[in-house]
Amino acid sequence: MARVLLVNSNLMQPPIAPIGLDYVAGYLDAAGHQVELLDLCFEADPEAAIAARLARGPEPRIIAITLRNTDDCYCGSRQSFLPQLREIIHALQAHAGEALLVVGGVGFSLMPHAILGELPGCAGIVGDGETALAAIASALDRGEDAAAAPGFIASADGDWRAQPPAHGPVDDVPTARSLVDNARYFRQGGQGGIETKRGCAGRCIYCADPVAKGRRYRLRPPAQVANEAESLLAQGVDCLHTCDSEFNLPPDHALAVCEEFIRRGLGDRLRWYAYCSPGAMTPELAQAMRRAGCVGINFGADSGSDAMLGRLGRDYTAADVRRARELGRAASVTVMCDLLLGGPGETRETAAETICLMREIQPDAVGVAIGLRIYPGTELARIAAAEGFTPDNPNLVGQVDDNPGFAHPVFYLSAALGGDYTRALHDELRDDPRFFVGGSGDETDYNYNANELLVAAIAAGARGAYWDILRRIRLGDR
Repeated sequence: MARVLLVNSNLMQPPIAPIGLDYVAGYLDAAGHQVELLDLCFEADPEAAIAARLARGPEPRIIAITLRNTDDCYCGSRQSFLPQLREIIHALQAHAGEALLVVGGVGFSLMPHAILGELPGCAGIVGDGETALAAIASALDRGEDAAAAPGFIASADGDWRAQPPAHGPVDDVPTARSLVDNARYFRQGGQGGIETKRGCAGRCIYCADPVAKGRRYRLRPPAQVANEAESLLAQGVDCLHTCDSEFNLPPDHALAVCEEFIRRGLGDRLRWYAYCSPGAMTPELAQAMRRAGCVGINFGADSGSDAMLGRLGRDYTAADVRRARELGRAASVTVMCDLLLGGPGETRETAAETICLMREIQPDAVGVAIGLRIYPGTELARIAAAEGFTPDNPNLVGQVDDNPGFAHPVFYLSAALGGDYTRALHDELRDDPRFFVGGSGDETDYNYNANELLVAAIAAGARGAYWDILRRIRLGDR
């Protein structure tokens, strides 16, 4: 059977466990292949670690590299992770022998053509990696062409060979989570991750999830999700964050997961956090989430202006955001509201509506992102193209030239806000401890990439969602 080396290329700190590699390893193992992990996240010298592993042998038939994020997703910093990925790929190619190099992961699936254009000699998997990589390994084992595997993509002599994205059922995802050192990630990263579904049927104009994971909900059986939570508990990981785009969509599935957690008594042994939609929250679900162990909800509020919510493709109103905050309070769940300011049509008046709503409803924390990352395949990308994807477009910030596939960070930031808006908002919010402004680079920042405050707090024992750890630091309660 084929020997497969899985490589985690995500070097972000605090570290986030690569749960996709755990899932992939389970599928490969079940198919009889030999699996090994090279986790570069904890390596001081990734290139030296690559050279040492490939010199030691045995030589893998496939080297699969996961790309979780293309960049830090903040307009103020715009740090791309692709130069780092290129260095890793070059080091692998220098020592890989005849191994097939395959890139995958959510970040890759967002823009496979653009990324492979920067990584000559690599193939890729668009969509779910589990069945796809197992199919590639089995095909090579039989001496067959791997290009027929679901989601496979590669370029040869300028021509693309591509299969439809791998977006199949997720009712048999392995739950053991035994490849990755989840205990170490928990010690150094402060939280574990778990999926209850994949895909999103939402119509948000900016969202990358439907592009990377499919435009329909693919639901995992609640018992399977609970089995995975128990596997992580057995490894000492007792604080989780859901990796779903929005846990409470669809609401009946979210309620079923909570009921399974409650039935098994997991609510007494686990603390967990979730991203949720304000419009889909109900009193019954909020209470069930709390009984199931949920201690914090991050509502993707986006805006407090009904006009802007409509432009952003959201299916709820400012009144729904207000109601969701009250439901969280009634369930004794800590509430974060995440905002996206600067989308098409944003003005200082609509932005002021949003800030006023937050001050009125008083969430426990408010995250403010200024500027919307543009991803290919989204309505926002089409809007930017219609306006003109050129340096002359005043609504675009970032690398506009020589960046047709958006591989390098470009943000939509409405020029109607004015060039001094970001600093003005920083100054306005600086004295309100509930507000965190992403990418600001100062004490109000909640950019999690290389956040030394978070790293130190986790090393001192803090656990939980990063926004909640930062909130507790502000309150002096670590």
